[in-house]
Parts: sequence; C-alpha cells; structure tokens
Amino acid sequence: IRTYGLMLYYTGCRLSEALEVCPNRLDFDSKQVILRTLKQDPKKPDKFRAVELPTDYMASLQSEYGAKTKKGKRDGNKPIWPFVDRTAQRYIKAIMKSAGIEGKQASAKGLRHSMGVNLALNKTPANVIADILGHEYLSSTEIYMKILGEDRREVISQVW
Repeated sequence: IRTYGLMLYYTGCRLSEALEVCPNRLDFDSKQVILRTLKQDPKKPDKFRAVELPTDYMASLQSEYGAKTKKGKRDGNKPIWPFVDRTAQRYIKAIMKSAGIEGKQASAKGLRHSMGVNLALNKTPANVIADILGHEYLSSTEIYMKILGEDRREVISQVW
C-alpha cells in the first residue's frame, strides 16, 4: 500500500494508471516508470509516457517486489499491485486520513493535483507538466498554471 501511494505521489499519475504498472514498465537504468495514459480518445492508439522516480523508491520497488525481472523469476507483465480501483481508493483515503489530510485533496486526484500545482510553482514549463501528467491538451494543464495571491507575486518578483 505504501509503495502504491508513493507511486501516485511521485508521478501524479491517475489511480488506474498506477494499478497497471508491471515490472516491464520500470526502467531501472533511467530510473523511470512507463505509464500508459488512460484518459484519452479511445479511437487513438495507446499513448505512453516516462516519468522519473527517486532512486531510493526504485530500489524499494526492486527489493519489495523483485520487480527487476530475470529469467525464471517474476512475470514482467503482471501488475505489481494486486488490488482493484475501489480498493486502491480506500487505501489512499486511509493514508490521507492518517496524515491528517481531509476534504477533496484527501484522494488520488488530490495527489495528482498537488503534483501539478507543485510543478507549476517550481516554474516547470506547461508542456513538461502536460507530459508528466499525461494531458492530451495544454488547456488541461493551464489549470495548474493559474497561480494566485502571494505565490503569483513570488513568481513575478523573480522577473523583477
């Protein structure tokens, strides 16, 4: 449950995208996970994106799941986490509750939105945010670029 929650936290991916992660989608050399974008036009071919992961997290995936496949070992196409969407949502809610986080942000979507906002606050270009979050249209990414209040002033003051 912890490693699943961290996948959502580190990547900002959708709940169902993380549930689909299997050992063959982990690139240990470049320290990335390959995610299949699930929220897109079903008439279009599958779209995949690579998202960087912390080195220590990659190591924990390796040690906890034997995720780095070798001949005769773990099935590289079998999802790492054996639960379904509804169970995953329940786990994330429990994690958020134990962290004292309540309301709309206490969800997988809250983690995703937090990633987008933090990328924007760290001056990440919109096209990079769109790529990381798997947005087909930049208009979806613009939500995170609308910085208000003191954060906006901070960004503008960098230009001054």
